[in-house]
Amino acid sequence: VDRRTAAVISASLDDVSLDEIKPEIEQLMDNFNFPPGYSWKFGRGFERSDETQQIMAQNILLGIALIFIVMAALFESTLYPLSIITSIAFSIVGVFWFFMLTGTTFSFMASIGIMILIGVVVNNGIVLVDHINNLRREGMPRDAAILQAGRDRLRPILMTVATTILGLLPLAISTTKVGGDDVGSPPYFPMARAIIGGLGFSTLTSLILVPYLYAVLRSEEHTSELQSPMYRVCRLLLEKGG
Repeated sequence: VDRRTAAVISASLDDVSLDEIKPEIEQLMDNFNFPPGYSWKFGRGFERSDETQQIMAQNILLGIALIFIVMAALFESTLYPLSIITSIAFSIVGVFWFFMLTGTTFSFMASIGIMILIGVVVNNGIVLVDHINNLRREGMPRDAAILQAGRDRLRPILMTVATTILGLLPLAISTTKVGGDDVGSPPYFPMARAIIGGLGFSTLTSLILVPYLYAVLRSEEHTSELQSPMYRVCRLLLEKGG
C-alpha cells in the first residue's frame, strides 16, 4: 500500500455503520504499542467516507451561496438576505444539539439532512421579511411593521414547522435503511433527525433574530447604539454590494 508493506484487515458490518465503529477501532488501536517504524491507519472504506463528507461540506457551502444569490436578486438588496441567512447557522447548531440529546451519530445521511435543511429554514425568514416590506410600502413605520409582521406570520410559520416535524417523526424513530434491509445500508433516521432538530431550533431563534437583524441593518433612525464601528463597517460593505 503506497509502496509500503502492509497487512490489510477487512470485515463485513451487519448492524453498525462505519461512523459508529470508527471510535471503537480508534480506542482499541490506541492501546497497542507498535515497534518503531510501524503504524496503522483506517482503510479505503473510511477514506471514501471522509472524502464524501468533504464533498458534502462543499455542496452545503455552494447551496448557501446560491440561496443568497437568489434572495439578493429577488429582494434587489443584499441586506435582507443577510438577515435571513443567519437562520441557517442556527439550524446547524440545532442539528448537533438534537444529535447530542438523542445520542445520534453524525453520518453521511445527516449531511444530506443538512443539505435539505438549508433550503427549508430560510422560508420562515423570507415570508417574515417580505411581509415587513409590504407593510412598510403601505406607509407603516419600521418598528410597527416588524411587530405587526411577527403577529401576522407567527401562526403560518408554526403550522409549517409543525407539519414538517410531524411528517418526519415516523422516519426519525424508525430503523428503515436505504434500499431496504441490505447489510451495510445507511439508515434514514440521521437525515430526519437533522431536519427536525435544525428546523425546530432555527424557528425559535429566527423569530427573534431575523427581525432584530432587519431592524439593525435597515435602521432609519441612527440611534447611538447603532453607531458602533463594527456596525458602520458592516453597513458600508453591505450598501456597496447592494
